[in-house]
Amino acid sequence: MEQYFMNPEKARRYLNLRVVRFLFRWVTSASSHGAVKLERILLFYGKRKDGLPFSERVSFFPIYMVIEILRLLLRWKREYLMNEIFGSRNIRRVTINLARSIARYGATQPQVFAGPLLVVWNFTNRCNLKCRHCYQNAGQASREMSLEERLSVIEELDKNFVPTLAFSGGEPLIDPDFFPVAERAASKEIYLSVATNGVLLTEDMCKRLKDSGIGYVEVSLDSSFPEYHDFFRGIPGLWKKTVEGIENAVKAGLMVGLAPTVTRDNLNDLRNLYKLAQDLGVHRFYAFNFIPTGRGKVIEERDLSPEEREGMLEVLYECLMEKKMAVFSTSPQFGRKCLEKDPQSLVITGHYSVSEGTLARVAAEYIGGCGAGRVYCAIQPDGTVTPCVFMPIPVGHLKEESFEAIWNDSSVMQELRDRKRYKAHCGICEYRSVCGGCRARAYAYFSDYLGPDPGCKLNRGFWEERQRRSCQSHSAGIAV
Repeated sequence: MEQYFMNPEKARRYLNLRVVRFLFRWVTSASSHGAVKLERILLFYGKRKDGLPFSERVSFFPIYMVIEILRLLLRWKREYLMNEIFGSRNIRRVTINLARSIARYGATQPQVFAGPLLVVWNFTNRCNLKCRHCYQNAGQASREMSLEERLSVIEELDKNFVPTLAFSGGEPLIDPDFFPVAERAASKEIYLSVATNGVLLTEDMCKRLKDSGIGYVEVSLDSSFPEYHDFFRGIPGLWKKTVEGIENAVKAGLMVGLAPTVTRDNLNDLRNLYKLAQDLGVHRFYAFNFIPTGRGKVIEERDLSPEEREGMLEVLYECLMEKKMAVFSTSPQFGRKCLEKDPQSLVITGHYSVSEGTLARVAAEYIGGCGAGRVYCAIQPDGTVTPCVFMPIPVGHLKEESFEAIWNDSSVMQELRDRKRYKAHCGICEYRSVCGGCRARAYAYFSDYLGPDPGCKLNRGFWEERQRRSCQSHSAGIAV
């Protein structure tokens, strides 16, 4: 890919030209048939235009020229655009989303999007486990949408060109509406993933997931030691069932990720867990930041210190550089760690993307780091929208407002998109574009989503102050 890449700054200036933004605004509007013009253009890009009316071919010529100039600036081959970029509706959806974003906001660093690239849907609050760190405090169903309302959510996401939808919970596979909703989303060619504790991943379930259009299954497994996983997740004998579920998913041909939540208790087991992931044949290793929210507030003291988090990132980077499987983390500092280690090598460029070289650094600066309210958002079981699954701040409700209005008009979302507003070192950091600090951690610790992420080595003073106050409060409680 690197050989096709030219000058990102020239491309950025070109995309910010008024005429280009005007053309993007025009081409991402609906035609007289109700469809977005750009999708028709991308569908016919590089192909014979005999199927298009002459008037349509003439009207589409300006945007063809825009695409061709951008392709030349980036030194991309026409075949690459035809097959890799515009070859599927899901990627065309990403392209339309990006064009709408540039039309509305320009090419910004990091990029502000007119619609999220990823929506995480906490599909149900029901769960068959009692995990100690559960951000959702899941257990019993509560004020959840009907099937009709859930299907209408899919229509909203499709209308806003959301390319990726991740089902989470609770345990989404418990809900009887899961498959009808997933199948409706798959029919729209939205890329689908599901986060599960793995207990229900029987051979039949995995086959049904694949047949329903699920592209990726992420399974929570917190240790190579069964005793710790069972303790952390609240059910004896769970580790064995979870591992069997992972094996079933891999056998079914699903893309599978193994996802531990990292605390002080399993930090030293991280490399063993990565080796287990290799042995099980999974495709991704995804280390989750612990966030003290929901039930996780009770075990806040098990959170990693800045030094311990650096140790976690070192292990993850070593695993990433082995190139045996994709390695990711919800810790936005992972992008910073990659650039510190070797800016010309592998760099985490987003929630589920990694690349190498100049293109990777540029992608990380536009897409990378914390995506809350900027690249992605969450939907709660009752239809409430929040900036992140770990950030319980309601910014709208899908029963009362359109998804588009919530995404574009929420003052919380708008503030999260402006990293210059971030406080302490997060607001001035040289890695601000590729990181920005975890906004959910800032909110959990300081009730301020623009505050510092106390888990970063560059905000160490805030962590130390927090620990000092915690010790004082604990001592006062004992004295009483």
